[in-house]
Amino acid sequence: MIIEPEFWRRTPPALFPCLLGFIGLGLAWRRAAEVWPVSPWIGEGFLLVSCLLFMATGTSYHMKLSLRPSVIFEDLKVGPARGAVSAGSMCLMLYAAAMTPYLFELAQLFWWAAVLQHAGYMVCVTLALAKSDTQLSDVNPSIILPYVGYILAAVGGPALGYGTLSGFFLMATIPGCIFIIVLSMVNLKRYGVNKSLRSSYFIILAPLSIYGIGAFNIWPAESYTIFWTTALVCGICMAPFLRWFYAGGWTPAWGAFTFPLSAFAGVMLTGVQSGFGVVAEVGSVLSLGLATLVVPYVVWKTYRFWMIGKLAEATGAAVV
Repeated sequence: MIIEPEFWRRTPPALFPCLLGFIGLGLAWRRAAEVWPVSPWIGEGFLLVSCLLFMATGTSYHMKLSLRPSVIFEDLKVGPARGAVSAGSMCLMLYAAAMTPYLFELAQLFWWAAVLQHAGYMVCVTLALAKSDTQLSDVNPSIILPYVGYILAAVGGPALGYGTLSGFFLMATIPGCIFIIVLSMVNLKRYGVNKSLRSSYFIILAPLSIYGIGAFNIWPAESYTIFWTTALVCGICMAPFLRWFYAGGWTPAWGAFTFPLSAFAGVMLTGVQSGFGVVAEVGSVLSLGLATLVVPYVVWKTYRFWMIGKLAEATGAAVV
């Protein structure tokens, strides 16, 4: 299939958050096959489709940047895009984890490329925030992605031989994660949030879940239990507010739902592997079932918007 110039010139960063959730869903189903008698091909099938979509989308976005690299700062003028752009390098981190059983050395290369690319995106987001007149009031949970997103390196890093560095990423980002969450809640109370952007607050569940998965991969059970319990409590506390999160109806911002759901399913499954009993079993079934319904739906809706030429306009993305 030949991609027409008009098509890739309007590739929006909003595609990456839903892809992040899609790859995460495949990894969650891969883990489910380790603890339940389900076919491993379910997870591998999700990973194949999601990784192919990521390759096509990432290529389109970098082709757009190649025409005029400064266009990234035009994308970053829109608040939600500051997280969405960084979701691209986070996708690459999960892509490396997905590839590990098949092409180990290439997965290592992609892992390092993802970490370095994420650092570049973080610098770009910092510059965009510095140019903003309302830096602190602009902070919402989507900022977690550029500044805390390194923790996704801990999903595949230990299996690639980078356990120590992955552990450093987990510990080093905790203060920043806490600061962003607290300031986001303060801004929510002080300024409120548009209904169409409420989904961004669901992102808070994602880092807490990834801290649990990373701790499971790296540290002793005692440390891991703390992170797992924190993710569980956060998920339970968010459940009564689900209607508040999606009150505005579907928008491309619903991509913010996808990775938190997949990550939460993943951390609940590590609880099953650790023998945490019925709570972990029920949490895994409910979260994985919900993620399997929601994530492909959001991906389909988002990509359909892109195909018909409406996504860039709807998300304020730059067109070159």
